[in-house]
Amino acid sequence: SRGINAEYGEQRANAKVAEAKKTKQKRLKEAKEEAKKEIQAFKNKMDFEFQDKMAKSQGYGEDYSAQIDKQSEADAKKLEAALTTNEDKVVEWLMGLVSDIKPEVHRNYASVGFA
Repeated sequence: SRGINAEYGEQRANAKVAEAKKTKQKRLKEAKEEAKKEIQAFKNKMDFEFQDKMAKSQGYGEDYSAQIDKQSEADAKKLEAALTTNEDKVVEWLMGLVSDIKPEVHRNYASVGFA
């Protein structure tokens, strides 16, 4: 009876040790997952702060795309103004080049001696 009780007690102790190991493994796994989440959150925060500082150090601030849009709009207006100012001059110049024909012998033809 003593041997049976001792063996039964040993089995219970082994079961408790196994249960404790499982619980410990579970807690370690949960702690590891929590640590991964915290590390990722910290990385994201640091990356965001870095990008923000880089943008501010380059003088763009938070409205960089708005600034680019404004600049593009201003450039488009300048081009439109230049077009309306110079359109007549350019057309007149091109018409002068097209209509002013001066017949002459090409230099290669002349150098051979045919002219």
